[in-house]
Amino acid sequence: SVRVSDAFIAAVLEDGAWDLIRRTDGKVAKTLRARDLWDKIGHAAWSCADPGVQFDTTINDWHTCPASGRINASNPCSEYMFLDDTACNLASLNLLTFRRDDGTFDVEAFEHACRLWTVVLEISVLMAQFPSREIAQLSYEFRTLGLGYANLGGLLMASGLPYDSDEGRAICAAISAVMTGVAYATSAEMAEELGPFPGFAANRDSMLRVIRNH
Repeated sequence: SVRVSDAFIAAVLEDGAWDLIRRTDGKVAKTLRARDLWDKIGHAAWSCADPGVQFDTTINDWHTCPASGRINASNPCSEYMFLDDTACNLASLNLLTFRRDDGTFDVEAFEHACRLWTVVLEISVLMAQFPSREIAQLSYEFRTLGLGYANLGGLLMASGLPYDSDEGRAICAAISAVMTGVAYATSAEMAEELGPFPGFAANRDSMLRVIRNH
């Protein structure tokens, strides 16, 4: 993946120059035209699906715990963005299983599954094994959960909708919104009973800001 900042995107839009900075000493290794680099990234992604692009500024604007450090990278598949040396307990719901025989989507069953699996993932933090002491410690301190969905393409195809269509995007947005809302509401209920995760207090304002953004 390639991470780009808002400053880089501005340079692309304004047809400006962009400095490539050496990681070793922070000095400029090369200056080139931002649009040329952007075109190379786009062509490479078109030809072989790599690299993926991550928008660094936006990612950190939506960071729930910036008081504990910035988000520098993701896992290889890019669905998990958080602090260095943390892990995410993941689960995905198969969307096609919520499609009724008449072609409608069972929202009530989907909401129930989202609530149930948020609780399951919370429990799994205490049962998981981690590759290092640092990752284990931060996983307990921030209790990162990853609830997602799979088979959106299958759901759209079964519904006779193109993947790249206004209707397809609307269904994706609605399903994502329901999952997000139910997961956060369930998390709040658990926090009311068990207390928030240990890293919450230092990041409270940022956490609530991201919730307001949603």
